[in-house]
Amino acid sequence: MLLGLLLAAVFVFETFGIVHTSATNAGLIISLTIVFTPILDSVVSGRRLPGTFFLAAVAAIAGVALLASNGSFQAPTLGDLLILIAAVVRAVHVTSMSKLIANKPMDSLSLTTIQMATCAALFWAMSALYGDPVPQFVAELAPTGGMLFLYLVVVCTVFAFLVQTWAVRITSPSRVSLLLGTEPIWAAIIGITIAHDSISLAGYCGIALILAGTAWGRSIEQRDRLGQEPPSGALGAAASAALSPTP
Repeated sequence: MLLGLLLAAVFVFETFGIVHTSATNAGLIISLTIVFTPILDSVVSGRRLPGTFFLAAVAAIAGVALLASNGSFQAPTLGDLLILIAAVVRAVHVTSMSKLIANKPMDSLSLTTIQMATCAALFWAMSALYGDPVPQFVAELAPTGGMLFLYLVVVCTVFAFLVQTWAVRITSPSRVSLLLGTEPIWAAIIGITIAHDSISLAGYCGIALILAGTAWGRSIEQRDRLGQEPPSGALGAAASAALSPTP
C-alpha cells in the first residue's frame, strides 16, 4: 500500500503536468529518473557508484536537454516542473520497491494489483472532492474516448507497471532506471511519426547521446553490481522468488 501511494503520487504529478506541457516534453523530462534513481539507490544501499557511471548519466541528460530544447533554450513551464517532480517520485518508487520486496514471497502480479487497488481507492475518494466523480466521468465518455481510456489503463498503466515490478525483482533499480531512460527516444519517435513534430540536428544528436549514455551506464552499473554483491544477497533471493512458479 505504501508503494501504491508513491505510485499514485507519480500519476498525480504526471497527469496534472501533461496539462501544462507537451507530450514530447513530458516524455523527455520524466527520463531524468535515470539520474535520480541510481543516486538514491546508492544512498540507501551505501554502495558507491563508479565515477564513470555519472559521466554516462551526464551524457544522457545532455542528450535529453538537446532533444527537449531542439537546439534552442526555453524556460520550463509549470507542467515541466510537475513532470520533474514526478521523475523524482518515480525514482523513490523504484528504489523503495526494490528494498521493500527483497526476500518477500510476493509475486509481481499480486504486488501490482495491490498498488493499483490503492491508487484506485485513493483517486475514487479524491474524485468526490475534485472534478467529476468517477461514475459520472466514465458515463460521459464517448466511444472513441472510452477506447483511449482503456488503452491508457490497460496498456500504459497496468501492463507497464507489471513489467517494471517484475524487472525490479530480478535486477537492480539503477538498471531499470537506465532502461526507462530510453523513454525520450520513444517519445521522439511517436512525436515524429504520429504528431509530425520536427526534430532539428541538435535533437538527433540528443537521441544519440541518450542511447550512448544509457547503454554505457547500464554496462558500468552491471559490472559494479556483480563485483560488489554476492549471489546469495537480497537481490539474488528476489530473483529466485521472481523466477519460481507462482499460482
